[in-house]
Amino acid sequence: MLINNNANINKCRETDGVSPLYFACHKGYPEVVQMLINNKADINKCKDTGASSLYIACGKGHTEVVKMLMNNKADINKCNDDGVSPLYIACQERHTEVVQMLINNKADINKSIDTGISPLYIACQERHTEVVQMLINNKADINKCIDTGESLLFIACQEGHTEVVKMLINNKADINKCRDTGSSPLFVACQEGHTEVVQMLINNKADINKCRDTGASPLFIACREGQTE
Repeated sequence: MLINNNANINKCRETDGVSPLYFACHKGYPEVVQMLINNKADINKCKDTGASSLYIACGKGHTEVVKMLMNNKADINKCNDDGVSPLYIACQERHTEVVQMLINNKADINKSIDTGISPLYIACQERHTEVVQMLINNKADINKCIDTGESLLFIACQEGHTEVVKMLINNKADINKCRDTGSSPLFVACQEGHTEVVQMLINNKADINKCRDTGASPLFIACREGQTE
């Protein structure tokens, strides 16, 4: 009734810039979304933080809504004000079906947020192994580092995510890639006491004597932290 009586379909809430389409996508109401699209709602209109309707649908894992938006030419790489893309938020929240849909529709797989964190990096950090494998299978940059120089392998070693570490090594991640302070994946694994990860790195020829900028070696940090194993 409201639409038929010329309600402003793109009128946003004054407090945060949320449009009717954005809110329907947030809630996952496909019938409402389709009705708004059919009546020429602005599909790429963003709220005050720069988040689009596709962004929020991906973040909430509303697969049917995501498909509808993409079928109607939503900007698949539209980021919010922090540089977070629809693919990034889907990877962070482990919405695997949405991730695959975005990849199939040529989302930028290496598009990073403002601090340099890529979709693959956040998937590794959060131990979303299925998402990690999907991204690797689609040629995500396995050695892409964040602004402080931390690689995907580094963060997986730091967090003790053994399965992710194995996946990265098997796909030729740079095993000795250091962050800006000179800390290597082996160094941080020793520091955190992740013995299984340490053994995996050693078995794959990590530089056991590689020191950080202060001169501290993996053995030094293990001794300092009391890591007897």
